[in-house]
Amino acid sequence: MSAASSEGTGQRWSAWLLERNRRGTRTLLWIHLGLYPTFGVLDSVLAPRAALPWLFGTRGLVTVVSLAMFWIVRSRAFESNADWFASAFIVLGASGISFMTVFMGGLASPYYAGLTLYVVAIGLLFVWPARVIAFTHASIVGSFLVTNVLLGTIGHRSTALSNLAFLSATALISGIGQALLYRTHQKQHEQQVRLERATANLERAHAELQQLDQFKSRFFANMTHELRTPLAIVLTPIELMLQGEMGEFTESQRSSFQTMFKSGLKLLKLINNLLDLSRLEESRLQLKVEEHELVGYLRALSEQTQVLARRKSIALEFHPHVQSATVWCDLERLERVFVNLLSNAIKFTPPGGHVEVSLSERQDAIEVVVQDDGPGFPSGEEAKVFERFYQVEMAGTRQHGGAGIGLALARELVLLHGGTIEARSGGQKGARFTVALRKGSQHFTAEALGPSRSGQEPVESDSSALGLDWGVQLSAKHDFRLLEIDEVTERRMIDRDPDEEARPYTAVVVEDNAQVVRLIHMSLRQQFKVLAALDGLKGLEMVLREQPSLVVTDLMLPGIDGLALTRRLREDPRTRHIPVLMLTALGELDDRVKGLDAGVSAYLTKPFSPRELVACARQLVQAGEQTADLLLTQRMDSLEIVAAGLAHEINNPLSYVKNSLTRVRLDTDSLVRESMARPLEATEQAQLERVAARLHDMLGVADSGLKRIASTVDLMGRYGRAGYRREVVLHDAWEAARNVVAVVLPATGRNVKIELDMRGDGTLECVPEEFNQVLTNLVQNAIEAVPDDTGRVDVSGSVEGDSLLLRVKDNGPGIAPELQAKLFTPFYTTKGPGRGTGLGLTISRRVVQSLRGTLRLVSAPGEGAEFSVRVPRRRS
Repeated sequence: MSAASSEGTGQRWSAWLLERNRRGTRTLLWIHLGLYPTFGVLDSVLAPRAALPWLFGTRGLVTVVSLAMFWIVRSRAFESNADWFASAFIVLGASGISFMTVFMGGLASPYYAGLTLYVVAIGLLFVWPARVIAFTHASIVGSFLVTNVLLGTIGHRSTALSNLAFLSATALISGIGQALLYRTHQKQHEQQVRLERATANLERAHAELQQLDQFKSRFFANMTHELRTPLAIVLTPIELMLQGEMGEFTESQRSSFQTMFKSGLKLLKLINNLLDLSRLEESRLQLKVEEHELVGYLRALSEQTQVLARRKSIALEFHPHVQSATVWCDLERLERVFVNLLSNAIKFTPPGGHVEVSLSERQDAIEVVVQDDGPGFPSGEEAKVFERFYQVEMAGTRQHGGAGIGLALARELVLLHGGTIEARSGGQKGARFTVALRKGSQHFTAEALGPSRSGQEPVESDSSALGLDWGVQLSAKHDFRLLEIDEVTERRMIDRDPDEEARPYTAVVVEDNAQVVRLIHMSLRQQFKVLAALDGLKGLEMVLREQPSLVVTDLMLPGIDGLALTRRLREDPRTRHIPVLMLTALGELDDRVKGLDAGVSAYLTKPFSPRELVACARQLVQAGEQTADLLLTQRMDSLEIVAAGLAHEINNPLSYVKNSLTRVRLDTDSLVRESMARPLEATEQAQLERVAARLHDMLGVADSGLKRIASTVDLMGRYGRAGYRREVVLHDAWEAARNVVAVVLPATGRNVKIELDMRGDGTLECVPEEFNQVLTNLVQNAIEAVPDDTGRVDVSGSVEGDSLLLRVKDNGPGIAPELQAKLFTPFYTTKGPGRGTGLGLTISRRVVQSLRGTLRLVSAPGEGAEFSVRVPRRRS
């Protein structure tokens, strides 16, 4: 508590004590005037006659002082020392009784009971601090003891001792109780002061909140009213474009305009709802009531809604229990109630479910019931669902969107009609909403009624006339009236582009808002094939299946949220390399840190700039390609080291084998000549010739194999030679192709026929190591793609002007069109686990592009594949 507050509390406590003790003093004075003289009758009966003058004189003196105290109590002197004035008066009265005991038996006198009355009266009439209590009680007991001791009137000792003990105990107990009472009153007073101040603060805060609420409502009303005019100016030309009034547009352009128009309509409807809520808060919303027949109206509304509900495979039925039902209502306002209930029912009902609308008549009301077989809402939230901005799904992984004002507005509109709306759900399956509308029109209040629809419309200001007129015209359109239902039943996320397979990259967008997905698709469609998923689990499945170049995800998703999706992608070796772009409305620092900790590559906040989105997406996929370049450099370094090491290790034992084979050939020839020189029979001669021929053939085969191994070792030695530096030099591409075939084919162990057809001068300026890697990747892929025994690979090269054209063609199964664009994506592979890194073709394309050349693929299922490399012979 602050010093000022403590001082204020102390002043109030002092004022309360003064008033309380003033009242106690007056009460004691009146008791004195009544009892002190009256007890003189007892004196005349019990006291000796010689003592009566002393007794009557004492009573008269105290009575006079009592009368004088009435004047003192009203004086300023009493206000500053009220406790001590009252204490002194009591000590005076008690001393008078103590003096009387001298004549009535001393300390053994029964008159000590009068002193006990004083002690009791103090505890009942006064709230004193401990020091005043101790002084007063000690003075009472002391006056009794000291007076009789000094005057020698002890009396019967046992009685005197008993009287003194009981008086002292009574004073002690009363004093302790009075001190505790003082502290209790003080605490109660402090708590009361705090309570009063808290109450005053709450009242002041409540008044300020009411004022702020009025300002807020007025601000919402003004802002929403003013927003309609620029919104009308934006949407009107878009509507003209869609109607063909402003020329012809392509289908993709019309699709973009349609998305813009629907988003504008949704914004307009939200503005209208907020405007009506603010009017309801200020009791400014008026109904234009007329008599309407509900059975026919609800049947038509249900039929219009059925068409949209079928898109979600939901059966919607209308069951009226009466032939006709007429009520007085504002049908335009009431339609918003029914459309909101139908929209919620269809939104929360899963595909294949049912929604039922029924109408029945009671004695005093018409009841309309909308019931679905969706998940319902938890028991106990029947009233909460009608609160503003409340949604059943308040967690981060909500499955359904919404602003949380639809049911709140519906309840206010129904109450304005004098009706009721109720919600019921078992918490497991289905929700039931009941709207009861009273019959007749007498229940409408004057404040709720405005002019009828056929009457004069209120005149708006010129600044908003365009927005009002356009809004009135639009509100009658079917698309606008059923906009919420159209949105919740829309199953198509994006339209597939006919040429999307030719895009160099693929992006998977995980977003539960179809409008946002379409916006992302429009932004990325020039460079990305865009695939969409509505929830986190479906997005994870799609990423694993498609292996895209980029993942764009929202944070708040049904199923699993964006952070959980990112963590799963990072934990899977197949997807940990794919960049993840988090695109969400939650842009606080904590949200960004959580995303980066989970493995998010980049973070953009809604609303986002399409240019920023495209630039960020392009940067992320290019970063993956740069990773491929780095791996190419590392692979070339490791390949040189391995090649040099293998050449060195193989060369020594190869020399031993070659020398041994030469020795065997010489010894065999010598032995055969010596055997032929001796006389032999014809059979022996023939057998020796056959053995000699077989040995000659086998040694020839062995010599051929050794020469092949020697050439391979020589190639590996030259490839890994320290002087073979990574720099641009003249390189014979045709010779390089022959060497690659000679090395790769034996390494694969495949029985494949390879035809080489190299024409012209195949020299070009390049980094030999990198170009050899391109040839190795293409030849190896072709050999592995064809079947054994019947497989065939054609490697051809030709000179076309200033360029070299090298083709690698196989007779394998071919490549499907949807996979061709993915082949050049980093880490994408069609081979099984452990049989490829998915970087070969990525590296090859990057090398060819660095030479300002092109790498193209021509293939069809069942017709093999042909990769063609076209590069300029000179870099300048």
